[in-house]
Amino acid sequence: MTKSEGRGRRIALWAIGIVAGVLVLALAVINIYVHVAYHTYYSEAQREFNIPGIHEGFVCQDLDYYDEASCWLFSGYDAGGGASPLYRRDADGSVARFYAKLPDGSVYDDHGSAITTTGDHAFLACEDGYLVFNAADMGSVAAGGTVSAIAQVDLEITPAFMNVEGDTLYAGTFHLIPSYPAPDEHHIIASDGTENAGVIFAYPADASGPYGFATQAAYVYSIPDAVQGMCELPNGDIVLSSSYGLTSSHLRTYDAHAARQGDAFLVDGRAVPLYFLDGNSLVADLVAPPMSEGIETHDGRIWISEESAGNKYLFGKLYGAGSVYSIPAE
Repeated sequence: MTKSEGRGRRIALWAIGIVAGVLVLALAVINIYVHVAYHTYYSEAQREFNIPGIHEGFVCQDLDYYDEASCWLFSGYDAGGGASPLYRRDADGSVARFYAKLPDGSVYDDHGSAITTTGDHAFLACEDGYLVFNAADMGSVAAGGTVSAIAQVDLEITPAFMNVEGDTLYAGTFHLIPSYPAPDEHHIIASDGTENAGVIFAYPADASGPYGFATQAAYVYSIPDAVQGMCELPNGDIVLSSSYGLTSSHLRTYDAHAARQGDAFLVDGRAVPLYFLDGNSLVADLVAPPMSEGIETHDGRIWISEESAGNKYLFGKLYGAGSVYSIPAE
């Protein structure tokens, strides 16, 4: 190697070192900034485990704890546009990636916006309703395997989020102008004077209904924009997660018992009670990092999944958003 070649190599290594140092410094600055900006959230939050699949093109949308198998289920979609994978994280930490099939045998490639379970069944959101599976199949399917839907239940809405809480199945919509407009009839002036355009339909348990729940809503909540998930606390309060893009997320807690009632809401031509989740029933508002979406109550805590660390967005990898966090339910 000549002197000039050696000098050139040293310069190249020096430049690479400078770039690497700048990147490390930038990552440290971003990480510090996020944890300072969301100090209240991180002071309450406890890191639980890694969100599965985020380095494999999986865009996580929701999570659910399936008690009977003591496992976590995750729904979402494939950033490359292929079949939408599901993930299961077992109690021992092992992870299985598997796929769902529709009743006609075709592969599920929908958004995977919501997954929730009862003792016997798992419900996965799809266009105009949800797919029904034997929950035990999801709790035992091997990695790379498939689970087949036994039915599809049609609703009056396409759910952006769903959760079974006690004896009620809740299914709600996401509204945000201009990309996600709500129907005119969902635009309602709430009791605090703001305009709500999202809704949550409440389907009560019904032994004669298909798979344990009525298919006609018993009542409706009017909710704010950009809601991505919901859960119910042990005291009956309702938590809504709201997020979109790079803006801060919000975990807002509402006293459902104090929700004011509005005029009747028409659901498929039927008048049902309408209640407002708005400023008059707001109990707390916890500001969280961007794209905090799916939420679930389990073991006295609220468990939160984030979308931003998937390969589609990447930026969440810079500050540890690739993990499930939990905060106290109180």
